[in-house]
Amino acid sequence: MNPRIILSMIRLRLLRVLRDPTSLIWLLLMPMVFSLLMGQLMGDWSRGNADKPRFMVYDADGGAASDRLLAPLYDQENFRLVRADSVIASSTARRLVEKGRITAALFIPAGFTAAVDSGAPVTLELHYDSDRLSSQTVRTLLDERLLETNVRAGAATLVAPPGPDGRRPAGTSPAFDEAVFQHHWRQPRIQLEATTLGRRADSGLKLTRASQHVGPSYTLLFVMMFLMLSAKELVAERQDRTLARLMTSRATSLDLVLGFFLGGLVLGLVQSGLLLALNMLPPFRVDYGDSVPALVLGVLLFAAFCSAASVLLGCLARSGAQADGLGVAVTSVGAALGGLWWPLEIVPPFMRQLGQALPTGQAISIFHDLIGGAAGLVRGGAGAGRLASAASGGGLSRIAPPLCRIDAGSNLGPTPGGSRSPAPRAPAAPGA
Repeated sequence: MNPRIILSMIRLRLLRVLRDPTSLIWLLLMPMVFSLLMGQLMGDWSRGNADKPRFMVYDADGGAASDRLLAPLYDQENFRLVRADSVIASSTARRLVEKGRITAALFIPAGFTAAVDSGAPVTLELHYDSDRLSSQTVRTLLDERLLETNVRAGAATLVAPPGPDGRRPAGTSPAFDEAVFQHHWRQPRIQLEATTLGRRADSGLKLTRASQHVGPSYTLLFVMMFLMLSAKELVAERQDRTLARLMTSRATSLDLVLGFFLGGLVLGLVQSGLLLALNMLPPFRVDYGDSVPALVLGVLLFAAFCSAASVLLGCLARSGAQADGLGVAVTSVGAALGGLWWPLEIVPPFMRQLGQALPTGQAISIFHDLIGGAAGLVRGGAGAGRLASAASGGGLSRIAPPLCRIDAGSNLGPTPGGSRSPAPRAPAAPGA
């Protein structure tokens, strides 16, 4: 291995990009423009009230007791209360809960208010999913409200007006004092402070703003596109027999593989670092979480995969136009199926599984976990491991054979003029 040749190839790769204004536009400017436009188009993902899980209430009573029972349940973070305008069968509501269409269903029977006022027993019916935080919250709040209603009814039995003789039964009050009751209810002598830990199991998309997706996704998209379209440079080197002349000097096939691969890797890392840094500024303000090692590892492995795939494409393509066409096709398919154009969390399960099997899906999933899930290096290890496998087994292991055949004169395409170049006579290596 000749480090001097490898470093010369990396330096030449970077100089070509820096001296080409068009390359700089597609390297930095266009990704930020697309991120800004798509971020404005997709808007806010904060899962406002319309996107919260629905808690359906089928109220056949419609009285004051029902209103008092449900009043504190309207403005909740984990669900939204919807009072249905018609009553459905209990079995139908149960199926809706089991399928995840609604988070819970409450049936209030007719005569509920009258039963509460008279002290008669009455039964409410609730269907909820114990595995969903929103359903658990509904059950907890309802239990609290029903407990208050029962305590109020019990306290009301201690109120009795004076009898004909002007006396009240022992242990009773002349009137029910609502203020006193509310004071003792809201400030009991014994209180329990409980904290619910973990994430909402029913929140598939962890992001709250479109920029949290489009910033990293268009960074990955343009890194992959830029490196895949640079495969035509390797095709040109093959057609001009530059690689063959290098092979007759001190360069080996390993030097050529590492030179092209590391050149693309460095270029991908520089582009990724600059774009991710720009996405941290206004108006994007993307926070990548607290795990810097996981972020660096994900970017490194994705850039390695793209560079390896680019070199592989440059070895297999027969012309620059063919390399460009295949590069655009591979990038577009990987972006569409891998969740770079839209989040994988919103597609059907089979499409999500397909997308997460691709390097693009693995990379954007790492970003989603870092941004929305506060995931660290351990949690991101599965996706990073699959990215590493894609970068090594899917690309690097297939690059060397085509390049190794260069010194034998095979795998050489025609020169731009249509004829093969004459055999070289031991030219000096770059930088010698």
